[in-house]
Amino acid sequence: MTWAFYHIFKRELLRLSKQKSARNLFLIIPVVVFFILGSIYYKGAIRDLSIAVYDNDNSTLSRTYIRYLEASPNLKITYYMSSKDDIENVFVKNEVQGIFYIPKDFHKDVLKNVPVQIKIYTNSTNIVFGNLLYKSASQVTQLLSAAVVVKNIAPLGINPNKILGTVMPIDINTKVLGNPEYNYVYYLLPGLATVLIQMILFFTASRAFNNEWKLNTYTNLYAMANGNIWSMILGKYLAYMVFGLSLCGFLLAIVFPVFGIPIYGNIGSLFVLLLLFLTVNIALGFGISLLLKDEIIALDVAIFYNSPAFVFSGFTFPIWAMPWFNSLYAQVIPYTHFLTGFLKIYQLNTPFKFILPEIQKLFIFLAIAVFIIILGLIVNRKHIFLPPKLSTL
Repeated sequence: MTWAFYHIFKRELLRLSKQKSARNLFLIIPVVVFFILGSIYYKGAIRDLSIAVYDNDNSTLSRTYIRYLEASPNLKITYYMSSKDDIENVFVKNEVQGIFYIPKDFHKDVLKNVPVQIKIYTNSTNIVFGNLLYKSASQVTQLLSAAVVVKNIAPLGINPNKILGTVMPIDINTKVLGNPEYNYVYYLLPGLATVLIQMILFFTASRAFNNEWKLNTYTNLYAMANGNIWSMILGKYLAYMVFGLSLCGFLLAIVFPVFGIPIYGNIGSLFVLLLLFLTVNIALGFGISLLLKDEIIALDVAIFYNSPAFVFSGFTFPIWAMPWFNSLYAQVIPYTHFLTGFLKIYQLNTPFKFILPEIQKLFIFLAIAVFIIILGLIVNRKHIFLPPKLSTL
C-alpha cells in the first residue's frame, strides 16, 4: 500500500472540489440550509399566540380571568367576540388559534361552589398550538382558582398558605433536563442539520467509484494506487472524511454559537460518535458505488434507503409508538442509533459508557458496509481489477 493511498487522498480532495455537484452538496447547500433553518426557529419559543375571548358572564371575576389571559406571555387576545359571532368563522376570519368561552353565571357559580367549566376551542390543525393553548389555559385557570380561594378565606383571618396546602395538597416541582427553555432551535436544528450531513455524505459516497467508470477516469485511479483497491478505498475514505468533519466542525463551531445552541456534553465523546457515524455512511456509500455500476441506480438506492431517516429516527415521533414494520425499518437505518447517542451527549451530558449500545450498533452497520464493499468487489471484479495493460473501460 505504501503511500499510494496518500496520493489518492490528494487526488480525491481536488476532484471533489472541482465537481460542481459535490461542491454544491458539501459547501453551498449546508451553509444555506443551516442558516435558513436557524432563522426560521430563531425566536426559540412561541409567544403571543392569538386568541379570541367570549365573555358571556361580564362579571368582575370573568374580567379578572381575561386580565390573567392578557398577562400570559404565551397568549395575546386579538378579538373579543359577541353573541353574533360564529365560532368557526372567528377562527378563519380573525386568524385566531384558540377561543376562550366564559359561561353565563360564571361568577355566581364560583361563589356557590358549583363546578364551573371554561370552554376552550383550539385550532389543532397545528399540534404545537393546541398543546401550548392547553398548557397556558391550565396555568391561568389554576392561578385564578388560587386567587379565589385566598379571597374567600381572607375575611376569616386564616393564613392563605396553610389553607392552600389543604385545598391543593400536591404540588409539582418540575426540573427540565436537556432543553429547559423549550427552545425550538435547540430541539430541531441539531437533528435536521445532522441528518442533512449524513445524507450529503451518503449520496456523494454512493458515486465514488461508479462515477470514475462513467467518466473513464478509473484507469488513472488504478494506476495511481498501483493496482491496490484498498489504497483506493482508504484514500477516498480520508478525502470524504475531511469533508464530513468539515461540515460537522462548521455546524458545531459556527452555526451552534451563532444561534446560541449549547452543547452540554463532552466534546471528545461527541467527536468519537461523529467519527464512527461518518465512517459508516461513507462505507455504505462506497459499498453501493462498488456494487452498482450504474451511477443513477446507485444514487436512487441511496436516496430510497436514506431519505426517510429523519422521519423514522424517533426524533419527532417515538419509535415504540410506530407500527412494528415502521419500527423495524427505523432499526436498519444508522441515523436512528446515532441520534440516540447524539442526544444523550449533546443534551443530557451523559458519560461515554452510556452511549456504548449505540456505538456497538454502529459497528454492526460498519461490518455490514464492509461486507457490501467486498460483495461489490466480487460482483464487478472485471471493472475493478484491471488487466496489467490498464485498458480503458
